[in-house]
Amino acid sequence: MKPVLHVRLSRTLRTLACVVLTASCAVPAVAQDELGGAPRAEKRDGPWFGLMLPPAVGETPAVVVGARMPRPVRVPAVAPAGNELSSAVLRADLTTIVGFSKESRSTKEIGSGQQWGRISGFASGAKTIEWAAQQFRTAGIADVRVQPIAQDARSSFWLPLSWEVKLLADPAFGAGTSDVILQSAIPVPPSELPGGTLTAPLVFVGTANRSIIEHLDVKGKIAVQLTVPQGHMLFERGTVTSNAQALMKRGAVAVFNLVRLPGNELGRDFSNCGGPCVNIGGRDGYFLEQLFDRAAEAGAGDKLRARISLTTKAFTGLKAANAIAVIPGRRSQETVIIDAHADAWFDGAGDNADGYSVMIALARHFAKPANRPERSLVFIASAGHHTPGINGPRGFVAANPDLAKNAVLMLNIEHVAQRNFSAARTTNADGYRQAVADTGEAPIYAGVVNRAPFLDQLFERGVDDFGVNFISQTSNMQSGETGGFGLLGGAALVTVMQAPPLYHTTGEVLDVISTPGLERMARFLAYFVSEVSQAPTADVKRPAPAR
Repeated sequence: MKPVLHVRLSRTLRTLACVVLTASCAVPAVAQDELGGAPRAEKRDGPWFGLMLPPAVGETPAVVVGARMPRPVRVPAVAPAGNELSSAVLRADLTTIVGFSKESRSTKEIGSGQQWGRISGFASGAKTIEWAAQQFRTAGIADVRVQPIAQDARSSFWLPLSWEVKLLADPAFGAGTSDVILQSAIPVPPSELPGGTLTAPLVFVGTANRSIIEHLDVKGKIAVQLTVPQGHMLFERGTVTSNAQALMKRGAVAVFNLVRLPGNELGRDFSNCGGPCVNIGGRDGYFLEQLFDRAAEAGAGDKLRARISLTTKAFTGLKAANAIAVIPGRRSQETVIIDAHADAWFDGAGDNADGYSVMIALARHFAKPANRPERSLVFIASAGHHTPGINGPRGFVAANPDLAKNAVLMLNIEHVAQRNFSAARTTNADGYRQAVADTGEAPIYAGVVNRAPFLDQLFERGVDDFGVNFISQTSNMQSGETGGFGLLGGAALVTVMQAPPLYHTTGEVLDVISTPGLERMARFLAYFVSEVSQAPTADVKRPAPAR
C-alpha cells in the first residue's frame, strides 16, 4: 500500500512553503489518485494554468444515486399498520414540503433568489405551517391551533440579498484566462462590506492552525482556509470560526472557508468570523487549492486576487406561527409531545422535510379512532429553528401551559432518512472524489437526555425489529430544537436525528432521501409513541442509575 497520507501531507507542506517564501516550487507533473487509482496527467498550458474549471452549482449532483434501491422496509409483527405510514404517502408529502422551498426560490422571496428555503418570518415558512394545520384537520383532529409567534424585539435576522465572488484573471495564469465566478460561494452571517465590494489578494493558510498562520502575511489579504468536515458541518463550527477570527486579528480583510464536501454546493453554516466571511463549496474549493499550487510553481502567487460584492439586510419585526394538533388520550391527561421543525435552508429535503413528513404521518395514524393513544398526544409543526428571535418550542410552552405541565415526554424528529454515501474509488474529470449513495440510511442518533433504560430499550427494538440505522451507542444528545423544550420541567427529552454532511447545503435534495427509510422511521416511531403512551410514568421519566 502506498503511503498516501505522507504524499498528501508533503505536498501540502511544499505548497505552504511556496506561499510563505513567495518562491517557485516544483510540483509533480503527475498526480496519484488519492485512493490508489491510476495516475492522471496534469495539463499545464491554457487558461488558469490548464486547470479544469469547476462545474456550475446544480450542474452535477452532489451525490450519485444509482439504480440499486435502499434496502426494503422490514415490517415486524409489532409494527403499527396503516397506509398513512407507507412509503408512497410519505414521499408525496416530502415532495410537497420541498415544493414550498422551490417556490421560495422561483419567486425570489429573498433578494436575488440566491438564498431560498422555507424561512420562518416569510411567506414560505407560513405556507409550510398552514399546510401542516390543514393536514391535521383533514385527518379528523378536532383540536388544531395555529399560534402566532412574534420575533423578539432584541433580535434581528441577517440575510444575504445578493452576492458574487469572482477570481480575477491575470496573463500570468495562461493565455485566454478570464475572470471566474465561484458559484458555490455564500457569505455567512453577519458579513458586511462597506461600500458593497472588496478586492484583495488571496493567501492560502491551509487548515489555519496557529502554527501555520504565524509564518504567513495575511494583512490586507483574503485568507483562504480549508476545512474537511467529518460529517455534519456543525462539528467544525468552533474550529472554523475561531481560526477565522484569529486571521482577522492578524489583518486579513476577509476569509474564505473552503468546505471540502461532495459536489459543488452552497453550504450555509458557520458565523461570526470577525469580518466578511464566505463559504466555498467542494469543487470550487478544490479548484482554488490546485490554483494556489500552480501559481506558486509559476512564481505568480502574488497575482491571485478576488473581488467580493455583497448586499445584505437585517430583518426585524418578523412574525411566524406554530401549528398544534391535540389528540386526547383514552385515560390520561398526561401528554406526549411530538415535534418537527418546519423551516429549512434551500430545498431542505433532509433538514427537515423528512422529519416533518414523518411527524405528519404519525398525526394521521393516531387520529384514527382505532389508534387512539392512552395518553394525549400533542403534535407541533414548529417555526423558527433558523430565525433568530423566533423559537417554536419556547412559543409552544408559553402559549400552552396546560399541555406543557402535563408532558411526560417530548420527541423531536429531525433529519431522519437521508441516504448514506461514501467517496467512490473513481474521481471526477478534475480529480475531485465522487460521492456515491449506498443502499442504507445515514447513521441516526437516538438521544435520550434522561438516559431512561426503558426508552433506550425501545430504540434497541428499532434496530432489531425495524432495521432503523441507529448508532450503536446509547446517547443523551440533544439538538438546538430540543433545547427550547427545557421549560417542560421533568419531561423526558428525546431526539432522533442524523448528522450527515449535506445538511444546510443545496445538495440536500429529494434524490438523497431514502423512501424506504421514511417508512422505516415512521413505522418505528408509531410503535415508539404507542409504547410510551401506555408505559408507567416512572419508566419514561426515570433517569439511568448513576455509575
